[in-house]
Amino acid sequence: MRPPAHVLDAFGATGPAARLTGGRGTAWRVGNVLLKPLDVLPEELDWLHLASRNVNAAEIRLSLPIMSRAGELVVDGWTASPVLEGEHRAGKWTEIARVAFEFADQFRGVDRPAFLDERTHAWSRADRLAWGEREPADIDGAPFLADLLAARLAISEPPGIVHGDLSGNVLFDEMHVPSVIDLTLYWRPVKYSVAIVAVDGACFEGAPVSLLETIEPSEHFSQYLVRALIFRIATDWFNKLTASQLTIYEDVSRRVLELVSADGRIRHE
Repeated sequence: MRPPAHVLDAFGATGPAARLTGGRGTAWRVGNVLLKPLDVLPEELDWLHLASRNVNAAEIRLSLPIMSRAGELVVDGWTASPVLEGEHRAGKWTEIARVAFEFADQFRGVDRPAFLDERTHAWSRADRLAWGEREPADIDGAPFLADLLAARLAISEPPGIVHGDLSGNVLFDEMHVPSVIDLTLYWRPVKYSVAIVAVDGACFEGAPVSLLETIEPSEHFSQYLVRALIFRIATDWFNKLTASQLTIYEDVSRRVLELVSADGRIRHE
């Protein structure tokens, strides 16, 4: 559905409208404004707008919500954000990992947002499962999850706001610092965000499996990889993918479980 004229006027968007093919295929670019139907809780949009006041654009550029001429973040179900120049570049997993830390730094010290408890979509349910905040219901028949859930150990690093889907959502441009779009927020340790990038790279983007070990060579990183895999596999399962479609996670699941086992032996030596 194309954004109507009164929505464009409300957000000050002028020029020809071009539909974007990425994501869910519902976003439109009009001049320097990106418009799409509201796909998060209104409270999440409000929180982002308020938090944006503390973002340092000299370090990282974020696709934050634009307020309409009338002071609204949502107009007839549509939201707007600025177009950020740049492009996704394959193979930049290490650089995206650095962006994960820079993103988290922008929100350091904020309180945990209340809207996180209100989300019920597949991604939030899978995230809670990964972190033991949800009982493992509705996963009978899902491959790999039982072993991964059993491999979890406690993590002591503090949580904060992190981006849960940086793969494909970091834009690089020689003239600017990296841009981050489609802000997907979670309250977790930042290494979880990095682990999701590693899992995505190894499962979907042709990265060598060794990326799981090199992207963040800190102690016990395997525990973040376990949770990242649970998150991705459970999300797909909750979104009705079949067990045969989830075999793409097989090699990475096997390697992560090997890393967890090796890590466990080191802990007990």
